[in-house]
Amino acid sequence: MNKRILVSGYYGYNNIGDEAILKGLVDGISQVSDAELVILSKNPDFTQKKYKVDSVDRSNIFVIIKETIKSDMVLLGGGSLLQDITSKKSIIYYLTILLIALFFRKKTFLYSQGIGPVRLKRNRFLTKHILSKVDFINVRDNQSNRELKELGIKKDVLVTTDTVFGIKDVDSQRGKEILENLKLKKGKKNICFIVINWKKYGDQTIEEISQSISQIFEKRDDVNIILVPFFYHLDLDIEKKIFNNLKDKYEDLYILEEYLHVLDYLSVIENMDIVVSMRLHGLIFATLMGAYPIGISYDPKIDGFMKELDRVQRHYIEDFDAESLTGEILESLDNLEELKKDTKSHLDKFYKLTELHNQAVVKVLEG
Repeated sequence: MNKRILVSGYYGYNNIGDEAILKGLVDGISQVSDAELVILSKNPDFTQKKYKVDSVDRSNIFVIIKETIKSDMVLLGGGSLLQDITSKKSIIYYLTILLIALFFRKKTFLYSQGIGPVRLKRNRFLTKHILSKVDFINVRDNQSNRELKELGIKKDVLVTTDTVFGIKDVDSQRGKEILENLKLKKGKKNICFIVINWKKYGDQTIEEISQSISQIFEKRDDVNIILVPFFYHLDLDIEKKIFNNLKDKYEDLYILEEYLHVLDYLSVIENMDIVVSMRLHGLIFATLMGAYPIGISYDPKIDGFMKELDRVQRHYIEDFDAESLTGEILESLDNLEELKKDTKSHLDKFYKLTELHNQAVVKVLEG
């Protein structure tokens, strides 16, 4: 019989970053193993339909225990699951999944994880105690590895990259069709903005992004600017406010309101020239699909990824200003082909790193 892997993550919420992580995980592991994947999901029917894998309810503890007993390995699959910045409770959920697996003596694997920050003393203690007992730890960046060392975890750690770099078969034509439906002007550079409403900085973000878009249009008449929500219901709300502020003034400003899934978003990003993103996976999608990424950071994971591109993170959600952001965008437009080429030069590294963590899964599973 085939081996069985139970996969836990933030799946089934249609947060495009996390859905992309799952897509990369399924594609990557399936290429090197015939193991049966079972995904813990908020919406098992959705997950099963989209990824052609078995899926069960992530909120039912009895189902989780049952599936753990039936599995050979429990895998914590990608993303920033072990942190207590966005939620103080979610880290407990994921540590509990590992604890159940350890109790039933199942193999345990942290797969392409972004670790930290973990700030609460209780959470730091639990994370150190549980991760010290898992079979294999794989993180997606060097910053996560440093966080593990600061937590006091002495195990060997494999540092690779985000699972999204394992995604295959993106149809660029689909993105063209989506953008044609928006009636984008042809022959112009496409700039994508991915905006989030982070804590108390929402009004400030709306003001600075609106000013930056205005400044770009005042300086350049050869660009389209498209607002794209990645976590649909949350991002769309703040992006609509920005769009409504400016839509009567600029005819080359657009907002993508269509409810899409991972491959559609990747295809849309493939048709962009610059992606200005407050979400990590907006930057990762841009890198993967050939656009030039510019980050506005709300979390160390964004700083960590930009460092992997040999770049210094310049803009932070607490204090970024329109003029500085606009300056970088305009400078990037003037040097676009060179910057795209430099970004693309990192892709082979990311592809090879995804092969490493997928082969590690096989080694632990079969060992």
